[in-house]
Amino acid sequence: MNRHLFATVFAALLMAPVANAASPDAAVVVASQGGQNLTYGDIDEAVDKVPAANRAQFVDSPQRLQSLVMNLLLQKQLAADAVKAGLDKTPEIEAATGAARTKLLSDAQVAHFRDTLVVPDLSALAQEEYIAHKEKYVAADVVEVQQVFVSTASRTSEEAKALATQVEDEAKSGKTDFDALVAKYSDEPSKAQTLGIIKGADKRALNPDLAKAIDGLVVPGTLSPVVETGGGYYILKLLARTPKRQLAFDEARDQILESLKKDYVKKSVSNYIDGLRNNPLDGDADKIDAIRTRYGSIPATPPAPAVAAPAQPVAAKAKAGKH
Repeated sequence: MNRHLFATVFAALLMAPVANAASPDAAVVVASQGGQNLTYGDIDEAVDKVPAANRAQFVDSPQRLQSLVMNLLLQKQLAADAVKAGLDKTPEIEAATGAARTKLLSDAQVAHFRDTLVVPDLSALAQEEYIAHKEKYVAADVVEVQQVFVSTASRTSEEAKALATQVEDEAKSGKTDFDALVAKYSDEPSKAQTLGIIKGADKRALNPDLAKAIDGLVVPGTLSPVVETGGGYYILKLLARTPKRQLAFDEARDQILESLKKDYVKKSVSNYIDGLRNNPLDGDADKIDAIRTRYGSIPATPPAPAVAAPAQPVAAKAKAGKH
């Protein structure tokens, strides 16, 4: 049966009456593709994972049934390629049986295909990508800040804010070195080693309020106002800022090549799988139809109870009788 007719059969099942056919033998072949046969037993194993009460409903959908059959056939083809590649010699796969073994083999084959794929030289494409999308390859601005952190873990929010404001005032006065303020007031656990300095701060990994405060610091030596976060209050001092700049091709080359390689591998794997899915497909319409009754019939939906017309008021009846 060709692919178009196979899909047509699935669509027709939606309108077909549910029969009370006897369950076929598990070894009966339902469909074949790429030299691999799919039996009722294979489908039984897959459907067995669906709760018993929902199985009839599950296979009654032609779209869902078609997807199930096509995916099982794909797994069988991948598993066959895995055996050809000698991937079935691992203890885990040798110990597995049935659908579990097929799934392990198919996963191993996809990984094997990906890992052994020979990626061509993509240098020319990398240069084309860089020229076409230079704006994507920019070094972000890098900042170095020093912080005093006043925690609310051991004090109330009001107490922490008051202390943070005091630190801010002392820092602005210039009478106390910021290093000394860090040592005296900061609740940061690693302050003895870092002196509260964050080098190369990635604002994307920071609390949004801290990132916003850092954005407002342009000139080295500038202090931020007190910044409130969920865990306490911060006073920040900008030590250095390197503005963002356009990367030269040589600087962006490795990044571009890595991205192109990932895209190439992803597309190659997709093409390989699509090739298996597009292999000639044969299926038996009657056997496919029988799948719908193999796991029971769907209970008919009971008719909705009739709704009685509302009783006519006595006054309305009397008025109607005058006409």
